Amino acid sequence: MRSLNESTTNILEWRRSGANPRSFELHVEQEVFATMAFMDEGCILARVETAEGTWTLKHLGVMNPVVTLREEGGKVNLATFHPHAFRHGRLEFEDGAAFDWIWHHGVGPGGTFADLSGMPLVRLHARTGRDATSLPGYEQGDVELDTTHPARFRHAILAAIGWYLIVFDHLKARDAMAAETALRM
Repeated sequence: MRSLNESTTNILEWRRSGANPRSFELHVEQEVFATMAFMDEGCILARVETAEGTWTLKHLGVMNPVVTLREEGGKVNLATFHPHAFRHGRLEFEDGAAFDWIWHHGVGPGGTFADLSGMPLVRLHARTGRDATSLPGYEQGDVELDTTHPARFRHAILAAIGWYLIVFDHLKARDAMAAETALRM
């Protein structure tokens, strides 16, 4: 796996990895820069791997939810995502770095991580399968990076956290719709 820091491209794609509907790879052509796999049925816990390391993402709480980032096997939160009004949120790293997450409304599922001045660093747009053989849910996602930003070394982890938020949001909305439909029957 190669580091995004070494890449000159600013356009990548999340794709499902093999037959597992809960596993994804961040690609440019055939080159993989990151992987993300949900580790449980509820899609609460995910494992992320980049050239820089291996982490876990975990969604915690209902009334005051957060998403935590830890080194795999670690007990210290390296970053915490706090959602707020209109489902946007802020990702705060323990070293003091912070990024705003802005959901794309009206242009399809997706979002952007921006620095605190509003400069977009990582943009993501999810896409569903394109044919009858596609698995349910998001098959792919486009990723656009601002390669001029000084926080470029965080691109891979920001792309993974953003993809986690998009897929998790979609799965929870689908589960809520299924529960509501079951109650109506």
